[in-house]
Amino acid sequence: MTEELNNNAENTSTTEAITTQTEKIATAAEQAVPAGNKINPVLLALNLVMLVGIILLFILHFTGSGNKGSASGAFAKANKGAISVAFVNNDSILSNYDLVKKMRADLEAKGKRLEGEVAAKQQAFEKDAAYFQEQVKKKAISDQSAQEIYGQLQQNQQGIAQLRDRYAAELQQSEMDMNIALIDSVMNFLKRYNDKYKFDYILGFTKGGNILFANDTLDVTKDVIKELNIAYQEKHSGK
Repeated sequence: MTEELNNNAENTSTTEAITTQTEKIATAAEQAVPAGNKINPVLLALNLVMLVGIILLFILHFTGSGNKGSASGAFAKANKGAISVAFVNNDSILSNYDLVKKMRADLEAKGKRLEGEVAAKQQAFEKDAAYFQEQVKKKAISDQSAQEIYGQLQQNQQGIAQLRDRYAAELQQSEMDMNIALIDSVMNFLKRYNDKYKFDYILGFTKGGNILFANDTLDVTKDVIKELNIAYQEKHSGK
């Protein structure tokens, strides 16, 4: 009789332990993804535009004269043969350059797609964990089966976390690749642009950056954005 009571006590203890562990799984499944690991396509897309702020300076030798444009002060100095400086507003380029808009849209779409895949797996896991918890409470499955299912749920939970981390790293790499492509695009354009205007310096101005003041007559941003978008549309018009 004593032995039977001991066996019943052990079975009850095992069931209670499994139930407790299952509740922990269900609770973990319901919690939000930690902020450090969650894929946030909006923030990543916004980060995309930040590195282009390093387009600060490049030097080209002065030769010949240029044509006049909207930034009269900058073009006039270039025509007179004096040391000529112009600047572009990086924030305006990031807001109005068609290539940036396309890159941002692509990165956001990819982020949403990957996050959707993770969310679908997370929802399926939560459903399985809740069903398992219900079956354990009802004692509808044996202790051995409960242990096996519990182990599988743990593996599934770990797999979702690993997938989330892998997708986050993939988005970060895409962001880096886009930044490099964007910087190359602007820098290469400015070199061609300066073949016409022959500035000694073209600076990148960002609010709160190292340039504390800039004369508006030296601002060639509108002209640069206009020609950037013309070149972009010409290159992609047939695609």
